[in-house]
Amino acid sequence: MGEVEQVSASAEAGCAVCGADEVLASERDERSVRGQRPQMNAERVERDSGLAAKRGLGVDGLRDHSRPLVLSPSWVLAHVNDEMVLLADHDVVVKDGRIEAVRPRSGTTDERIDMHGQLLLPGLISMHSHVAGGAATRGYVEGNLTPMSKGAPLRQGRQFLKAMVLLEDLPDEDLDTMTALNLAEILRGGCTTQVEMSKGLRSMQSYVRVARQFGIRGYPSGAVPGMKRILPIWKRGTDDQVLFDSVPDTMAEIQQNLEYARTINGADDGRILPMMAPATNAVHTPETFAAMKAAAQELNGLHIHLQAGYGRAPQPDKVAMNRLWGQDEIPWLHSLGIFDGSVRVFGAHLLGIDFERDLPLLANSSFTFANCPSGTGAGVTPAQWPWPEVLGAGVNSGIGLDTHSNDYIENLKMAVIYGRIRADFLGDSTPVPMVRPSIWTAVEAATLGGARGLGRDDLGRIAVGAKADLTSIDVSGLFVGVGTVPREPLNHLMYANGLSVRNVMTDGQWQVRDGALTVVDEARLVRDAGRVVERIWDQMAADGVFVDEPRSDLVPAASR
Repeated sequence: MGEVEQVSASAEAGCAVCGADEVLASERDERSVRGQRPQMNAERVERDSGLAAKRGLGVDGLRDHSRPLVLSPSWVLAHVNDEMVLLADHDVVVKDGRIEAVRPRSGTTDERIDMHGQLLLPGLISMHSHVAGGAATRGYVEGNLTPMSKGAPLRQGRQFLKAMVLLEDLPDEDLDTMTALNLAEILRGGCTTQVEMSKGLRSMQSYVRVARQFGIRGYPSGAVPGMKRILPIWKRGTDDQVLFDSVPDTMAEIQQNLEYARTINGADDGRILPMMAPATNAVHTPETFAAMKAAAQELNGLHIHLQAGYGRAPQPDKVAMNRLWGQDEIPWLHSLGIFDGSVRVFGAHLLGIDFERDLPLLANSSFTFANCPSGTGAGVTPAQWPWPEVLGAGVNSGIGLDTHSNDYIENLKMAVIYGRIRADFLGDSTPVPMVRPSIWTAVEAATLGGARGLGRDDLGRIAVGAKADLTSIDVSGLFVGVGTVPREPLNHLMYANGLSVRNVMTDGQWQVRDGALTVVDEARLVRDAGRVVERIWDQMAADGVFVDEPRSDLVPAASR
């Protein structure tokens, strides 16, 4: 959630999966009740899933899951002898939601899905997301000046936190619409599991409602303090009494989140496993962190931001933490026992840390770094994520979607490109070892790295007994391939994007089939979400968020 520093299809198209006649009928039904209160979006999703089920495609599809289903891609990224191995012309057999076999292609009387020209990967895992905010914050932050550009004059940025606040004020119906749109995009991009830090308890509840309808695997949490409380505490300046006065309400909010998490812990055959999430560390005290850690130990982990060093000095969060606790962010958390191994910790960003001092504290089996290449907006903070240093220190890492981009394949590519730029330009001056990442590095982080962090040997791999969370990607078609089965298919992911994803399943149940979502009417969802976003943006315009931005910024030559 890194924040930029401030100074002073056709509207009437039907669903190709559900069937045009059924969709037109549903549109007529909606028109007949115009003026009445619309259905909750979760109810619409359930109806859409039912329509898809009639064709055997949805999360409640009519296919008998106790019978084998044979997937026949051109390439399989399998897990053999504890490492990723590319296998050509192999079948993956799915039964009862798990992988029953990975075998050389042969004849079969079982149902077979032809995936010629496609690469079959484990379902991708996002280690950090704020799902509801994506669509409402995309398209106007990408010109924000990167505050770390030394010598460039600071200027006002377009703040996306305002949209986050407005999202928390939406009625449940509209909030679910925004959640559903973003989760649909995430699924469409091949991501089947999210470590989700919703921006408050209401957003977490919305995530859970929609994730359960879609059949997604989620590790949700509600950030504490939520967006309705955090900004006055976070932007308090030097008045630390604001922080201390907030402690009782923060403790109550922790308890509210824990009580809700207990009600959904392990729901849907274990697909929903909640965590706890401090919103950002500068708004907490040792007392509130102890409560967060205790709650996280009862649940499935602690999901935190590590970003106190973001932006130019003086960095307000870093200054505040040293003023109050006499330490930088990671040493302070270490002193509180956050990295003692008693709870799984998932940390995003790692901006502004001391690599020699801090990385050894994080190189343990209980911590996972979430590298978020599109965090703060695509291209806003390129090459500033210290993934090469993290890899060089042996810290476990995964890839996170963060807020603005839900296209996992694009984030996979950015992780490689930004990581290589950083390694190439800083390699001669780095105080710690760096790994120059390849697409193999990124795919491992996107699958095995995430699974390791979650403590799951049944995720992130295509192996007998693993969960049938699977994603197939076209690596032979236009723009991505060359019209034939590629020799080195992972390299072709560098030319792919989310629209190259052809099929996605979680627990052996289809959510994307032949490039089409099976769990929701995409055209209607996009249309409904657009109306919500328009209202949010109108309010933001009235509040002066859309400040003018230059088309480029001059960075002066360094003084000699």
